[in-house]
Parts: sequence; C-alpha cells; structure tokens
Amino acid sequence: MNAGQEPMSPPSEGTARHRSVVVVGAGPSGLATARELERAGHRVTVLEEQDTVAGKCRSVDIDGHAYDLGGHICTPVYERTAALLDELDVETERTSRYRVLDTEGGEAARQTMSFLGDGALRRYLALREREFPHIAEPGLAHSARALAAPVAEWLAEHRLHSMAESFGTGYTAAGYGHLDDDLPALYFVKYAEMTGLLSQRTQLLGHTGAFTVVGGFDTLWRRVADELKDVRCGVRVVSVERDADGVRVHTDAGPVSADALVLAVPLDRILPVLDATEEERDLAGRVRANAYHTTLASAPGLPEDAFYFLGRHTASRAASGHCVSYHHRYPGSEVRTFYSYGRPEDVAALLPDDVARLGGRLEEVHLRQAWAFMPHFGSADLADGALERLEALQGRANTYYVGGLPAFELIESTVAHAQDLARRHFPPAH
Repeated sequence: MNAGQEPMSPPSEGTARHRSVVVVGAGPSGLATARELERAGHRVTVLEEQDTVAGKCRSVDIDGHAYDLGGHICTPVYERTAALLDELDVETERTSRYRVLDTEGGEAARQTMSFLGDGALRRYLALREREFPHIAEPGLAHSARALAAPVAEWLAEHRLHSMAESFGTGYTAAGYGHLDDDLPALYFVKYAEMTGLLSQRTQLLGHTGAFTVVGGFDTLWRRVADELKDVRCGVRVVSVERDADGVRVHTDAGPVSADALVLAVPLDRILPVLDATEEERDLAGRVRANAYHTTLASAPGLPEDAFYFLGRHTASRAASGHCVSYHHRYPGSEVRTFYSYGRPEDVAALLPDDVARLGGRLEEVHLRQAWAFMPHFGSADLADGALERLEALQGRANTYYVGGLPAFELIESTVAHAQDLARRHFPPAH
C-alpha cells in the first residue's frame, strides 16, 4: 500500500447504540475523532485546556499575515487532510520552496535527492515489502518492532546512507530529532513515507508538490470545531474516573459523564489526573519528547522567499540550541518563523548570533512557543512491544488513545489514525 491510501483495517459492520464520548484535546487528532463520531450519530463533548482549538497547528496574526506555529505543510499523500479541506471549503495555496542553507557562507541549495537514483531506493522498497509493508497505513504499532533499531544503526546496516542525505535535513528541521540521536528508525521511515517523494501521486487539490492553507492552518481546525456540537475551550481536567459503566471527567468547570473517553493528549501528560492502570503508568513512564521551539521574530537581511533548512545545525545534536530552520513566507515582510531544539534559555541566547551569521539582524521577537514535540518510545521499548501494548489498550476501561504517540506527530498521520480508530470502534448508531 502506498502512502495516502485508505487503511486496510476493516470498516465497522452494522449499527450500534448511540454512545456519549468525551474527547480530551482539541488538536487535529481530537477534532478529527470527534467529527467522525458525530457523523456516526454519537454524542461528543470536546474538552480543551487552551483558549483555542488547533493544538500544534495554531496560527497567529502579525501585521495582517497569518503565521503557523507548528504543523502546516501538506504533501501529495495527505488525502485525509485534503478531504477535510475540500469538504469544509478551506482555501489552499502552494507552500514556499525548500532550500538548504550553509550557515557559514549563506549559500542556498536544493535538497539532494540522491536516494531516488543511486540504487538505494530499490533496496529500501524491497526491505519495506519484506519487513514493514504496512508503514504507510494509519498507526505505528504494525511496523514498530521491525524498525526499532536506532536510526543511524539501521541506515548503516541496510546501506541507506543516501536516504539520510535526502531526508535527514528536513526530518531534523521539522522537530523529529537529529539522526545521531538515539531515535528509532520507525519515526524516520514514517516521515520519509509521508513526504510523498516515495509515492506515485504527485498532485493533490490541484497542487503539484507541497501546499498549505491560506490564512493559517488553524483555519481548518476552527471550521472542524465550528461544525461540532459541543467544544469547550479553556477547561482544565482535574481528575478522571472510569468504571464498567463509563467515565466521569471532573473539570474546573464541572463534571462531564459519558460512555467512553478519547485521550487526544499524550499519555504522560494526562497521567497526573487519570485513574491510571499499572499498564498505563508503565507506558506513560516510557514516553519521551523533543524540546522544540518556535520563535516568531522580525529579522531583516536574511535570505527570503523559502523554507530554509540550516545544514550544519541539522547535522548533529551537538548543535542543540541553534536554529535548525526558518520560514520566510510573505514577500515584503521581515517576519520569519524560526525553529530550534534545546533549553529555552539557550535558544533565546543563540538565535541573535545565528541570524547575524547568516547576514541578518534579529529585531523584535513577537512570540516564543516551546513544545514537548513528537511523543515517542525509545528503541528498547519499541523492541519490547510498547506500541503494541498501547494499541492493546484501545477500548479497555472505555478509553481510546489517539494523537502523535500511537500515530506519529504529523497532521496526516494523526488524522488518519483518529478517523480509522473511530470507524473501527464506534459503529454508526441507530
């Protein structure tokens, strides 16, 4: 199955009773789940701690332009996201070109695509067919054990060094970690599949290549939320009680009772208020995340009109704290979106020097946003079956898990997994 195709999991058969469901988290996975449930005839309440929906796809306005703080780039394999955009009449546009920028000389070049032409692609496709044929389908558990090895070790074992050259810079720039980190190959391979470069599909919604949403990506998620019946923002979950009869979610605005609970936030984040089982506590204790930062700032003098990956800073984790990429989206504007890893104080201290080294000048900082990005398991935990254990929990204690941990921290991946889960576990109601 190529990236972007419908999942192989069987659809629900027949009909079922109406169920009430509480969804905790109003990012893409929570909203996609809620939309599927309501369309199937179930009653849904969405609870969001922040004062707005969209999660890591939030956008902000500066001087009349919308700037996306997190996920916003779609590729030709984003079929589920494209269907939402089309159904909700959300306008799209081609995104900026990509360039790799030399942090010393300031020279910009196209990303190398040697992997697509040096024989490595054939080896990869044969390996995929043999060891992880379901990698492009929703979820991660189906491929986790086959790709549990650290990514650098896995690439070396299979002589796929050019795959790192072609995809590694973008992977790191997007927040998924450096290739010399102790990160399982699973996440790197999932990213590569979702770029669309390994798919025969080249167009989607009339765009050849990558595209995004006019006016900010949270436009889509606000429209999804607007069509739902009960979305409550600015509500903090205080505790969760579950038993055989259903769930009771206590919030600072009062309790909400339902037949089922969908957790669209990472398990480790909800753990302090969850009446967690021993299995949930153990899995939550194994979750890791990347310290990733978005900085919106005015910085005149830098190269313009592209999404720039800073080659030297993406090459090794030793560059933590330094800017790994920046996006100049609007011609005539001096505002850029900068992305970095590391401690907040290091990011703030190093950004002016990074900008100056590229020939620019950091002026006003409009916003800083720190993310606990890409919830994931380490290599040993994947080899021991952590993701399979998480999937085995689906439905137990009337609880379901969606989002970046079971699906991968990418818009299309979380939306596809959320929709698939809703369709499998919540048949259409009478």
